[in-house]
Amino acid sequence: MMQPALTLELANNQEDVKATILQKLKDAGYKPQTEGHLFWKNNTTDGFYVFNNTQLPSLGSQKLDMYFKITQKNKEEKNNSLIYLLISTGNENFTSPEQDTVLWDNARIFLSSLIENTTAYSLEEDIRKQEDVLAASQKKLSNFQKDEKDMDGKMKKMQEDLRTNKDNQTNQQLEVENQRQALEALKLKRKA
Repeated sequence: MMQPALTLELANNQEDVKATILQKLKDAGYKPQTEGHLFWKNNTTDGFYVFNNTQLPSLGSQKLDMYFKITQKNKEEKNNSLIYLLISTGNENFTSPEQDTVLWDNARIFLSSLIENTTAYSLEEDIRKQEDVLAASQKKLSNFQKDEKDMDGKMKKMQEDLRTNKDNQTNQQLEVENQRQALEALKLKRKA
């Protein structure tokens, strides 16, 4: 059955929009399920996520059932979303601008506030992701620096071993020459 709905286009992806809506509802006192995805598929009716008995101060003091549908704007604009909002005063008694102008206008203001909130949420997500990338990059740099220090230590050890080897060769060359001279001396005694 067709119902009057508020719509809003956002220049954000669906996940950021869902997270922003959920945060707004949490801030208003809504207690979401604590495990799994932000929006549960089993909490849907005809593709709308349903939040029952929700009270938002910006919409007034009454408890409302809020039906949200968040879709990708189109195939070309994957990072743009459309939000549809239906508001019911209970038992699927949906409100319209003709029935409750104040509620409808407040709901429009609520939806409009999502523009700024979703942009802020997306920015915070981008900052968090960039902090993760930076931390990984710093860790990689730290590992390279540690590897350099280890290699430098191994190189110094090898240079020291090389010097020791050269000294041993020089000493052994002298020993070989001394033994050759001793052999020549013994051979000279044999001839004499």
